[in-house]
Amino acid sequence: MLTTSSQAPAYLPDRDKLSVATAALVVALLSGHFIHLPGKTLTLNLPGLVVAVPLTVTSALALLIAALTAAGTDWILSDHPSLKTHTTLAHWLLPALTAWVLEVLLQRLPGGWAWWLTLFLGLAVWFSVLVAEYITVDANDLRYPLAAAVLVGLGFLLFFLLAVAVRAAGWRLLFAAPTLALSAGVVALRTLHLHLAGRWQPVEAVFVAALVLQLAAAAHHLPLSPAAVALFLTGSAYAATVYLGNLLEGEPWSQAIVEPLVVFGLTLLLMPWAW
Repeated sequence: MLTTSSQAPAYLPDRDKLSVATAALVVALLSGHFIHLPGKTLTLNLPGLVVAVPLTVTSALALLIAALTAAGTDWILSDHPSLKTHTTLAHWLLPALTAWVLEVLLQRLPGGWAWWLTLFLGLAVWFSVLVAEYITVDANDLRYPLAAAVLVGLGFLLFFLLAVAVRAAGWRLLFAAPTLALSAGVVALRTLHLHLAGRWQPVEAVFVAALVLQLAAAAHHLPLSPAAVALFLTGSAYAATVYLGNLLEGEPWSQAIVEPLVVFGLTLLLMPWAW
């Protein structure tokens, strides 16, 4: 435990627990890269549509890594003095999303220096998310605003990277749009939870997810680069989340919409550079 200049407690996660969780994540990620087993394809004959669902070990491993990361996050946060009887559910979301996105990115890369660089940078992001989540357990911690800002920024960065990976991999619309919508909903849910004193806003998060679903479907067949599509979707998701958060905090719509419009406008200006 550290203390700030005002002698307020400043707790940090246990180093041994962090080391064990990080080592477990590294082993899981390396297993997904070096172990290759044959997969199967499940064909669904729907009315007027035939859907081929690939069932692979790597896909299952990505979901397993996310689940294990959520469990590890709960284990690390369990010793926080301010936790008491409160649930840690809100703190699972971004660490699990980080681990899942990292596995998806690593699956898209061949071996070599790019793979290892992505692994190390991804672990640094995951470590930062976990420490920030630990800090945000206590809303009275003087570091809470900074930790919350870090989580929001990294959350939308993860969504951007996922959108780039999905677009570059050429996923079918049936799989790409729901994946991006679910991820945007998770990031929006955690963002609103951080900025609204721990209040859950599932309806607003579903709205953001539905918006991203529609926009991802609309952009799927457009001749845009992966970075341009990711910028467009990330800017839209961020603008919608901030606008809804401002309204929930009691701002009039004329003021609540200013920041989202500025962010979305900057996104549109950056898109030509991402072609």
